[in-house]
Amino acid sequence: MRHSATTANRFRNNDATDLPRARDAPDWAIFVSLKCQGKGLKCLVDPGQLDRGEDALPKKCDELRPQCGDCRRLGISCVWKSPSPSLSSDDSPSSHVNDVASTPLPSADLPTLPSPAFLDDESSLLIDPSWPILDFAIPSPGAFPVQIPLNPHLQTDEDISLFNHYVHIVSRSLLRSAKSDENPFLRTLLPVAATSDMVTSVILGLSGSHWKRVYPAIWGRALSRQGRALNQVNLLLSQTNLSRSLETCIAVLLLCLADLFEGTSRAWKWHLKAASALLRSLGELVLENTTEGMFCLQLFHYLDSMSTISRCRPPLRGSPSLYDLANCDDLVTSATSDSISFPVSSSSTVISGVDPMLLNFIGMVNLLASHRKNRVDELSEIGFRAAATRVQRQLDSWRREYQEQNPDSHALDDEMHQATTAFAWAIHLRLHQIVEGYDLDHPNVKLAIANIMEAMLPIPYGSPVEGSLLFPLVIAGAGSTDIEGQMVVKERLMAMEGTLGFGHVKQARQLLETVWAQGRERNWAFIRFTQFPGFVFV
Repeated sequence: MRHSATTANRFRNNDATDLPRARDAPDWAIFVSLKCQGKGLKCLVDPGQLDRGEDALPKKCDELRPQCGDCRRLGISCVWKSPSPSLSSDDSPSSHVNDVASTPLPSADLPTLPSPAFLDDESSLLIDPSWPILDFAIPSPGAFPVQIPLNPHLQTDEDISLFNHYVHIVSRSLLRSAKSDENPFLRTLLPVAATSDMVTSVILGLSGSHWKRVYPAIWGRALSRQGRALNQVNLLLSQTNLSRSLETCIAVLLLCLADLFEGTSRAWKWHLKAASALLRSLGELVLENTTEGMFCLQLFHYLDSMSTISRCRPPLRGSPSLYDLANCDDLVTSATSDSISFPVSSSSTVISGVDPMLLNFIGMVNLLASHRKNRVDELSEIGFRAAATRVQRQLDSWRREYQEQNPDSHALDDEMHQATTAFAWAIHLRLHQIVEGYDLDHPNVKLAIANIMEAMLPIPYGSPVEGSLLFPLVIAGAGSTDIEGQMVVKERLMAMEGTLGFGHVKQARQLLETVWAQGRERNWAFIRFTQFPGFVFV
């Protein structure tokens, strides 16, 4: 493609007397008017004007404002402020960006400008710097009520961009509830990050992991900050500094979360074990009487329980009478709902998106899974099935009580109710597979899949509870034998790749595609173990 820089400059200077004619004009030309220049748009010249010997005036600007990549991905409309006054002919968007970037940031405002490298990225659009990121990243001002403290540990423009991306996008992807004012990933973590370079570095690494799919240039800086946080964690662990144990525990849990969302890393196992040791050293009194301690307990409970599906082992931390069992006979006598003791609060639901009791049932089911190798004779088989029956009865009893307590839910509460129902049936199906195997034609399999699909379909795309559907979707999709059911699951996962944005959702879709390629002789758990060892349902 060819264009005349001289011609373009003449037009920008409004020198209408020297505009090109047909005999010396290029095949096509692009001129930028002042209005389009202020909005990062291009005005296309009509080539027919040049052929007819007419002045090469640009076509009228449509003045459509560009939509940011985050809003396109999330399927929401950008909210713009009123346009700023027209730029003078001597101004340019790049000069304004540089001016604003060099201006000291007020203590009451968050930094909102991305780095210059971000402006050059083809996946982004140049915007007027007077329109802050907050205005088009958030659907409405009421959706973001959390006070954001100033963070002094942001050293570069890329750090600022990563931090803003975490605050406005990643924190909402982590949330499993529509109650944004209860988001512990903002309300609890941001004050800690404001006083801790280590926690800030982990947050920036988590943000970069989420952002690198659409903005790969930022990943280098995010990885650098994540590596710094890992070194700081190792140093604190080697010093056994109890005064910073809670801060270290938060950093370790976030490192674990970043690896889990990556979908391919297996380092999360070491992070989870380190977090378990830190929680034991802190003690229940410190954990239950501080906001940060409760956050650590609830996040660990969620990650520990969900990872048991991949580990086929009991949770690392739980009620001793429930999980520290030598054989299935102990499970039969000890696996009662009264023996499960974990702190339950509204934040537990916000982090997991489902009733916290279901996380305990997952631990019980995978405790059974760890004892499958002991089914060596008729007596051990009887004991194993008796334990499985006991767990199944408790799950059925809980489901009946839950339905009685929630007979008619509405709006966003109904979405959480539907997600909880789908999750409960997914546990039911997993328990059946552990005991009976992977027969696709078994009536219990068909019943569980039908109930999961029925509960999942009313939940709209982009719902805050959508992250809770990963486990039900995969286990239902792996058991589906008809193309229609498989395509419903695949379409939902493809949508979640955009709405959630983390790599583990893509891994889930690829896992199912691999399972479906096996025909009817399929075992999704074996394929996950051998081909997707880093994948966890979080």
